[in-house]
Amino acid sequence: MNRFFGLDFARAAAIGLVVLAHAHQGSQEIGIYGVELFFALSGFLIGGILYRCVPEEGRWNLAGVTNFWQRRWWRTLPAYYLFLVVAVIHHGIRGEAPEGGWSAVFAYLLFLPNLMSPNEVFYDVSWSLCVEEAFYLLFPLVVLMIHRASESRKIAFAGALIVFALVPPLLREWAFLDWPAAQARVMTLPRLDAIAYGVAMAVAQEVMGFSFRQKRVLAMAGVLLLGGTIVAHFLSRPIADAEAYVRGALVTMPLAFALCMPLLASWNGLPAWLEPLRPVVTTISLWSYSIYLSHHMILMAVVSWFGESREGMGMKLLAKAIGLILVLLVSACVYRLFETRFTRRRPPERHFADPPRQGAATVEA
Repeated sequence: MNRFFGLDFARAAAIGLVVLAHAHQGSQEIGIYGVELFFALSGFLIGGILYRCVPEEGRWNLAGVTNFWQRRWWRTLPAYYLFLVVAVIHHGIRGEAPEGGWSAVFAYLLFLPNLMSPNEVFYDVSWSLCVEEAFYLLFPLVVLMIHRASESRKIAFAGALIVFALVPPLLREWAFLDWPAAQARVMTLPRLDAIAYGVAMAVAQEVMGFSFRQKRVLAMAGVLLLGGTIVAHFLSRPIADAEAYVRGALVTMPLAFALCMPLLASWNGLPAWLEPLRPVVTTISLWSYSIYLSHHMILMAVVSWFGESREGMGMKLLAKAIGLILVLLVSACVYRLFETRFTRRRPPERHFADPPRQGAATVEA
């Protein structure tokens, strides 16, 4: 599989920000940027895949959607369920049952715990996976419905993107009525637009074929938007109480990262003196899913092993160092011995379509 250093770098940077947020108490808000970068990157990658799957002629059918789902689920579900079992054991030992008792764990099997309410302590990193899986499930269905009516790939994606750009923000406004803004950030349905921005950039690149200059302009716009968001962040701290900031940042952060994706996807060359970084970045990128799922539980477990002795600066640093080393070791093993075995079981990417209706005009996509 061809890999692009820029996208691997984005994934490695995203997981680095998330891990830093959980490893250092004073850096918790930095993790928000890592998650939003993950959303934009995921949307960009999935958008390109999905756009290729939808045919230019004929009507896309449910078999095509099912093929897309199967490839996504073989990639994401096994590791998620593995660490869900680990979470049950980990939180069970700590006496932290989910709200509603242990029967509530079944909601996690279907990614349902935070549809329109915030996630809790139990398996807390799962909230962003709930957003992604909901998007994988719903977005292709909307594309399918519009494509079967129009037989136009462009119209299908444009219509679906409009739906996902409008409906989730409306649901967020509804969530803001009952929940603090920081908690509305981790709900599933009100956050689906974050991934849609990445899809929009992937589709725009497929349709328009951005030149390198255009990619640079888009990336510059993204950097400026992100810079403005960061400035607003520091002026609005603590953001847990800054509803106006969160309202805007939940749009500007993923949008800013999405604007950078076409240029990142073109970045594959490195100066000779930086080439040693390539295998490190690629490796962290490959392990990033397991790192994301495992790191918080491992870090919490290691800290608890040290007990009260961790209050000293030296012991605190030692605990964090041991925790991070264990995170990397566990993630490497899970990736090589578990993730890849299931990923290889994915069906090949296929394009399923009904033949064009007789006498119907074919819209070039």
